[in-house]
Amino acid sequence: MRCSILLGSLLLGACGPSVAKRHIGSETRPGQIVIDQDAIERSGANNAWEVIKRAAPQFSTAETRNGQPTRLTRRGRSSVLLNDAPLLFIDGIRTVDFRALEDIPARSIFRIDILNGIEGTTYYGTNAVGGVILVQTKNGTES
Repeated sequence: MRCSILLGSLLLGACGPSVAKRHIGSETRPGQIVIDQDAIERSGANNAWEVIKRAAPQFSTAETRNGQPTRLTRRGRSSVLLNDAPLLFIDGIRTVDFRALEDIPARSIFRIDILNGIEGTTYYGTNAVGGVILVQTKNGTES
């Protein structure tokens, strides 16, 4: 636990307990899961949908009989007024159809960031109460 930091001539003070972080392959902030290329390769997943199913236990997935994605929702308590589905961004573009995750081969993923509801609403507003999934492909990092 760190209680103060000296930044030049400014002393910044804050005390509190350490917060546990969950990371898969790289360093993260609280409320965030980062799935990097090494973790994706180790998972043996074929596409982004499978990566998220294996690495994000806070989400409940639903599929058709053929295994095509139909729904992704936050596990736990839900509300009639709140949408429990996370926001999905692929290379910075909002996508509402989770079936798009099945079309992204695991070998083309640079990283996947998953933000919980609190962290998601901080950066993406109240529509992100179910969390945020940020998929960054290798091609998307070049632009």
